[in-house]
Amino acid sequence: MCDTLIATPSVTARGEMILGKNSDREPNEAQNITYIPARTHNHGTVAQYTYIQIPQVRHTYAVFLSRPFWMPGAEMGVNEHGVAIGNEAVYSKEPYAKTGLTGMDLLRLALERATTAKEAYEVILSLISQHGQGGNCAMEGKLYYHNSYIIADPRDAYVLETADRLWVLKKVITTASISNSLSIEDDFTKTSPGLEDYARKKGYTGKNERLNFSRDFSDTIFTHFGRGHIRHNCSTGLLSAGEKSITALDMMRYLRDHNAPEPFMPGKKHMERICMHGGGFIAYQSTGSMVAVLRDGQHPLIYFTGTSAPCVSLFKPHAFPAPGEAYVENHFSSQSDQGMDIYGSAGRHYDPATLWWTGEDIHRRVLMNYPELAPSLQAGRDALEKDMTALMEEEQNGKDSQRFHRKCADLTEKLLSEHARMARNVKERYKAIKKINAPLLFRLHWGRINRKARFLP
Repeated sequence: MCDTLIATPSVTARGEMILGKNSDREPNEAQNITYIPARTHNHGTVAQYTYIQIPQVRHTYAVFLSRPFWMPGAEMGVNEHGVAIGNEAVYSKEPYAKTGLTGMDLLRLALERATTAKEAYEVILSLISQHGQGGNCAMEGKLYYHNSYIIADPRDAYVLETADRLWVLKKVITTASISNSLSIEDDFTKTSPGLEDYARKKGYTGKNERLNFSRDFSDTIFTHFGRGHIRHNCSTGLLSAGEKSITALDMMRYLRDHNAPEPFMPGKKHMERICMHGGGFIAYQSTGSMVAVLRDGQHPLIYFTGTSAPCVSLFKPHAFPAPGEAYVENHFSSQSDQGMDIYGSAGRHYDPATLWWTGEDIHRRVLMNYPELAPSLQAGRDALEKDMTALMEEEQNGKDSQRFHRKCADLTEKLLSEHARMARNVKERYKAIKKINAPLLFRLHWGRINRKARFLP
C-alpha cells in the first residue's frame, strides 16, 4: 500500500518537477537506501531479479533506490539523468502470474536503462510484453498484484497503470497522484493495442459505453479494503490546494498527512492515512519516504528519510557523485549484494547499526503516546528541514556535481547526529511517561510486531 504524488513545473514555486512517495509495507520490512553506480556489462550477461533472470543491457545508469531489504527491485528511486519513479500495487480483474518481473524489478530496470520519462515507461512496457509481471511481493505470506507508476523527468511526467500485460498511459499536465486503486478513467493518452475491444469482449465495458480503465478493470474486493481511493482523494486535494506554489517542503508535508484532525491519535482507520501506521487487520506501515526535486539543467536532488513514519522522521539530501568519483559514505554505510546501502543493510530484526532500525527506536515509542511525544520532536525537525531545503536549493544551481554531492553528504552527517539526539530524547521521555496513551488493540498489535523484530522498547 503506497501513495505517489507529482507536481509539474507549471505548479511549483521554482519551476521544478517534484515527485514524492510513501512506501507502505509490512512494519518489520526494513527499507534500505541503496546507491548503485553506472556500470558497463559484458556481452551475454544476465541480470538476476526477484524471481527470474533476464538479459542485461550493455550499460546501466547510476541510481538511488529505496528498496525492501529482501529484493533487488525498489519501491522508488531516481537515476543520474533525473528520471524519478514511484510505483503502487493495484488490483485488477486480470489474472496474477506466479512468476515474472515484480513491479519493483520493473522500476529499477527502467531507472537503470532510461534517460527520460518517456524512455522509462517504454522500458517497463517492453519488459512486461517480453517477460510479464508477477510473483509474490510479500515478505511474509502471499500477495500478488499488478502495478501503477508515476514516472517523471525535469520536463515530463506520466501516470502508467497496468492490468497484467494491458495498460493505459496519461500525461500529467499539472498535478497527479496514485494510490492502491486504478485511477485513469477515460482521459488516457495512450493504451495497449486492442484494449477497448478486449474490454468489450470480456464484458468489462458495456456495448454503448466508452472504455473507463478504472471502472472497467478494477477488482472490487482488494481495491475496497486497500482504501486507495480514500488516500487518492486526500492527496489530490492536498496537491490542488497548493497549486502554483508547491515546494519540496510542501511535498514532505503531504507525505506526513494523516487525513485526520489534529491532535492525531494513531490506531484507527490506518489504511486511510497517507502517513500510515500499522494496525488492524491489514497491517501496513509507511516504511520509507522520498521527495525528488528535478530541474532542467541541474543536478537531481533527492530527499530520503531512510526510516519509516515520515511524521516523526527527518528527510536527508542526496546527490549523485561525479562520474568516476566515489560515494561519500557515512558511519552507517555498508556494502550489500545490490550496491552500497547508504544507511546500513537493515533486515527484519532490530539492528542499531542501521539507520532504519534506529528510526524505529523513535517511531515505536512515539506510537505509544503520540499526542505527548510527537509535537516537540516535529517542531525541531521542521526548522531543520526548512534550513536544509533552502541551502540545497541554492547549491543545486552549481555546475560541480562532486561538490554538490559532498555538500549533501556533509549536511546528511549533521542530520544523522540530530537524528541520534532525537532518539535519545524520545527514549528518556518515554521512560518518564507514567501512562501509555494508545488503544488497547493497537498496543497488542505492536507488541506482536516488536516481538517478531526482537525489539524491546
